[in-house]
Amino acid sequence: RGFRSFASVRSEDDGHDRPPPSMDECADESGQPQRCMPEFVNAAFNVTVVATNTCGSPPEEYCVQTGVTGVTKSCHICDARDPRQHHSAVYLTDYNNQADTTWWQSQTMLAGIQYPNSINLTLHLGKAFDITYVRLKFHTSRPESFAIYKRTSEDGPWIPYQYYSGSCEKTYSKLNRGFIRTGEDEQQALCTDEFSDISPLTGGNVAFSTLEGRPSAYNFDNSPVLQDWVTATDIRVTLSRLNTFGDEVFNDPKVLKSYYYAISDFAVGGRCKCNGHASECVKNEYSKLVCNCKHNTEGDDCSVCKPFYNDRPWRRATADNANECLPCNCNGKSAECYFDQELYRNTGHGGHCRNCADNTDGPNCERCLDNYYRDASGQRCLPCSCNPVGSLSTQCDNSGRCSCKPGVMGDKCDRCQPGFHTLTQAGCRPCSCNPAGSTQECDVNTGRCQCKDNVDGFSCDRCKLGYFNLDSQNPQGCTPCFCFLHSTVCESADGYSINTITSTFNRGESNHMHPPTSSHAHTHYGKSMSKFLGNHLLSYGQNLTLNFRVERRDTRLSAEDVVLEGAGFRAGYLDNASLVTARRGPGTPARWVEKCNCPQGYVGQHCGQCAVGYRRSNPELGQYSPCEPCNCNGHSDTCDSVTGMCNCQDNTAGMSCERCKDGYYGDATVGSSSDCKPCPCPSGATCAIVPKTKDVVCTNCPAGTTGKRCELCDDGFFGDPLGTSGPVRACRACKCSDNIDPNAVGNCDRETGECLKCIYNTDGFFCDRCKEGFYGNALAANPADKCKPCSCSPYGTVDRQTTCMQVTGQCQCLPHVTNRDCGACEPGFYNLQSGKGCERCNCNPIGSTNGHCDIVSGQCECQPGVTGQRCEHCEVNFFGFSSSGCKPCDCDPEGSRTAQCRDDGYCECRPGFVGIRCDMCEENYFYNRSTPGCQQCPNCYSLVRDKVRPQTNNVILFRIVQVNQQRQKLHELQTLIDNLGSQDTVSDKAFEDRLKEAEKAIMDLLREAQASKGTRCNRLMLWIRQLTFLCDLLKGIY
Repeated sequence: RGFRSFASVRSEDDGHDRPPPSMDECADESGQPQRCMPEFVNAAFNVTVVATNTCGSPPEEYCVQTGVTGVTKSCHICDARDPRQHHSAVYLTDYNNQADTTWWQSQTMLAGIQYPNSINLTLHLGKAFDITYVRLKFHTSRPESFAIYKRTSEDGPWIPYQYYSGSCEKTYSKLNRGFIRTGEDEQQALCTDEFSDISPLTGGNVAFSTLEGRPSAYNFDNSPVLQDWVTATDIRVTLSRLNTFGDEVFNDPKVLKSYYYAISDFAVGGRCKCNGHASECVKNEYSKLVCNCKHNTEGDDCSVCKPFYNDRPWRRATADNANECLPCNCNGKSAECYFDQELYRNTGHGGHCRNCADNTDGPNCERCLDNYYRDASGQRCLPCSCNPVGSLSTQCDNSGRCSCKPGVMGDKCDRCQPGFHTLTQAGCRPCSCNPAGSTQECDVNTGRCQCKDNVDGFSCDRCKLGYFNLDSQNPQGCTPCFCFLHSTVCESADGYSINTITSTFNRGESNHMHPPTSSHAHTHYGKSMSKFLGNHLLSYGQNLTLNFRVERRDTRLSAEDVVLEGAGFRAGYLDNASLVTARRGPGTPARWVEKCNCPQGYVGQHCGQCAVGYRRSNPELGQYSPCEPCNCNGHSDTCDSVTGMCNCQDNTAGMSCERCKDGYYGDATVGSSSDCKPCPCPSGATCAIVPKTKDVVCTNCPAGTTGKRCELCDDGFFGDPLGTSGPVRACRACKCSDNIDPNAVGNCDRETGECLKCIYNTDGFFCDRCKEGFYGNALAANPADKCKPCSCSPYGTVDRQTTCMQVTGQCQCLPHVTNRDCGACEPGFYNLQSGKGCERCNCNPIGSTNGHCDIVSGQCECQPGVTGQRCEHCEVNFFGFSSSGCKPCDCDPEGSRTAQCRDDGYCECRPGFVGIRCDMCEENYFYNRSTPGCQQCPNCYSLVRDKVRPQTNNVILFRIVQVNQQRQKLHELQTLIDNLGSQDTVSDKAFEDRLKEAEKAIMDLLREAQASKGTRCNRLMLWIRQLTFLCDLLKGIY
């Protein structure tokens, strides 16, 4: 009901198009979460309002202020027991029918209803709502002072929302018409006297917008203060002081009965508060209104995350981010978690799992409990089971292997290593063998060590003759000299430390095996990742270890298996390769690295390099190749000792200086210093000689140029690099305002730069304007924002033109046609479809509301009670055609012959009835409820009437003439006031003259009425009060 009667407040209803009911508004078309909100409703509709005061208990009389339109009796009865005469609080929020108005009403001032006594109207919404407006429509005049309060919980304090008072400072200690500056408290209530005038006497509206005048309203999503400000579970209206004419001071009971509070409509516009996580509110099993929460949220207002959706803190959804609650990551080991603020601050994920299964632990159940390790499947944790005697700790590593004491071995540290004996709390006792030269085994009786093949001595601590480098990693103990077969004399080199290269052939590593060769029938060469490739001379004599297993019939290959195959059979599988090598630097010395004594022509630690002036004679043999003198075609005396690359001079290049370097041309094999000459090309370009013609042609021209001498501009560039058509102009990229296809050929003229292939509906030398029939900004960065079609309406455009203004897109409209595309009529015009322009509505200026009409049918918007295509006459059963509309005849159905009255408002009465409405019995007639109509009095009354009539006829006739004259003058005065603003155009002088004429007529009528106060006509007293009010109203117009 509030939407129809106060549509202007509803303009805040959104800007969001609601999807059809079958779609989930809380997710977009791709299923991604998005902000969603319940529909905008009148939250007060049919909700019971609790009033602290209501008339009718006991029944009491109240009177209507004189001058209220449509009132038939001056006083009425309010009776709470009578359905036809009660005015309870249910009428505040029921459906509002203008033809049959209902209202709540308080007791009158006669019962003490006036300041400082106040009345509270409390609306319990049943749930938190985001309030947009509160609107009240008063059946009487609006109060002089009242206030609107709200609270955010059913047991919370009442917080002032807004004050309305003609005495803000006196009544509420608030500044009148104050405002809130940026930076001030935006949750403070303001006070205004804008709606505290006694006029109008009925139908006055008061609308309070919760966000109006609050600086952060335009950034509502980021303003927690205003989000809390619009939240309310209850609304209370406190009526503090009645508006009066001041005549209550005489304590006239009838006057006091005419002052009371009455409200016909109490509307609250807003949305069920769901914090952007629900599109509707429903009643739960307890019939309580709650949000139908999405985004993994729950609660009456979707204000908390569901269990197990605590990976980030709950937040209100915004237009940019749905802020949905995310599930905890417990790796499938738990269904319980809680939000951990410290964890969220450190990692960006706040879900902390509880009660992890399978012996796991950690915020995400990501690790094993102490003294447990994860099995090979990675799905559960197993106990370490370390031997308490042989292990250093009960905690094992990720593979389940325990950390053993000295001399102890085994996954669980439960046996001695080779070369050790007697497992005790201190570990196993070692043999006294040199680990480098022995098998680390000793005789249990003598302690003599068992030496490797090339080692000698009781403790195996020295090499045999002809070997060097006693090494524990060498199965033979000592290594023979290598030296690439160029020398037989070597020794251990200093400055090297041990290093290891390993590979487990995991997924992603490049592995394959070379087949065996005929010359090495029993040798298999392994090739793995790049770290195993290249020169590994520092691994000479060391071990390449790997796991090898024999194929079984039920074996299933995995992606990580490396298989030995050849000659039609499969030998087995390799895994966990490890190559021992060395590197320069501190660390454990690598004594197996040799230092050779080289013969003439060779240099290097291993005699693997040629001396200066020498090169490899057979480079394919690598460092095994013999060395020979360099050959550089007379352009150098030296070359690279490994590759044979000469250090070329005389502008030559190549392995043997056999060609000219870039930027030069000629025959470098002649052997003279002038073999190569500079290229006749721009700087940075190279050239070449055409074999048949011997012409020199430029290659690799600068960017933007092409041609034999780089003399032309390339495609997409323009200029004149050689000045053939004028001054020299460097080639520059064509500027087509980003309105060309960069992959197209011939986009612009190579000489002038004119753009030839404009796209996006653009045109011009630089594609910098829209082509005909389009408008917009051709220079916009986004193609969608560039040139758009004019789309002129064929009905509203002159000669059905399709072109428009280049910048604004405005089409040339026919008479009285408006909008950019000429697609609508001006206000006061209709019939766009005619194609000749819009026709004038020609609405009657008195009978229409604003001169507007239906854009298709031409039907004007009429004043109340007025009808006709142009609002030119009154509806049936109405009279008094004027600028305020026609008044209802309101003829009494029992006393009048018909519901239609005359032009002066008088109804046609049945016999025995009199009065304007035919609602009174004539003289010597009476009304009996048991018999319809007015009944004639007994004959005795006629006898008395006939006896006194001769003496009173003259007096009565005189009084009747006076009353009729007063009535006629009041009618003429009403017509004069109604026509004050009826003319289309009235000058200030003419308007002032008509006001003075109305004031003079009122004053004359007032004096006549006051002169008749001595008579018995009580209605004259009412005329006096009404004339006094009209006089004050006209003075206010001046």
